[in-house]
Amino acid sequence: MAKKLIIPLLGLLLLWGCKSKPESSDVNVPPPLEANEEIYEPEEESQTLQETDLMSYEYNWSKSDDMPDVVIIIDDFGNSAGQLLEDFADLPKEIVFAVLPDLPHTKTAANLASQKGHEVIIHIPMEAENSSISPGEKYISQNMQERDIEDVLNNFIKQMPMAIAANNHMGSATTASLPTITAVLSHLANKGLFFIDSATTSKSAVYTAAKNLGIFSTRRDIFLDVPDNSDATLASKIQSMGKYKGRKEPIVIISHCHNREKLEALRKFITQIEAMGLRIVALRNAFPSVRA
Repeated sequence: MAKKLIIPLLGLLLLWGCKSKPESSDVNVPPPLEANEEIYEPEEESQTLQETDLMSYEYNWSKSDDMPDVVIIIDDFGNSAGQLLEDFADLPKEIVFAVLPDLPHTKTAANLASQKGHEVIIHIPMEAENSSISPGEKYISQNMQERDIEDVLNNFIKQMPMAIAANNHMGSATTASLPTITAVLSHLANKGLFFIDSATTSKSAVYTAAKNLGIFSTRRDIFLDVPDNSDATLASKIQSMGKYKGRKEPIVIISHCHNREKLEALRKFITQIEAMGLRIVALRNAFPSVRA
């Protein structure tokens, strides 16, 4: 009986040993984007183009058009370190790192980004509407008291003292609550940070809260890696940028750091839009009125 059990056990061990290892020291690899991040995208930004050659596609705008500058934010740093993080940090220094608090590599990611010249913002976990996924160890819930909000934010700021701003991780419920998001924006402003609405819901109250407080805030225009990282999706996103012709405010784009495919897609995107005459700028340069 023992011999019969040993053979299947050895087979299982061999299969386990042959599984590929992660390229970095990832301890807590995040689940796929669809599982841990809310996405709210207008239908017009989800169209798929048949032409997938980014360089040869005939876009509806070009260098001759009056196009705004571009801000690129990469969300969800903090889950991993190693070569993938190093390679993201080697992107142009204008790229902004949005780092989640309370993760194994939160400080590593924030410190490396800062050392490489990237601006760091706090990717604040917030409560999602109709979701069983926890936003994080600590997060801003929809009906949290103001004192508790301040305590949580102070803890996050302490973890990333170099941060100049913040945006929301998930948060469709929290950002839709005017009293809660007002308390968030007010405390961040008191600490010298401004807020970028990741726009995970059409019901967001961020604009109203900022207007009522008389403070600056802005919002995400495009999720770059939704629904995927394909060339067709990238071409679709580049095409959609044409609707911002003549706008004075920069186009705010969010991508994610979950894997190398996302890094390579972002590199392609940067190469293409720069070839079309767009300028990628840091947050301080994009919004000079809120320079730290």
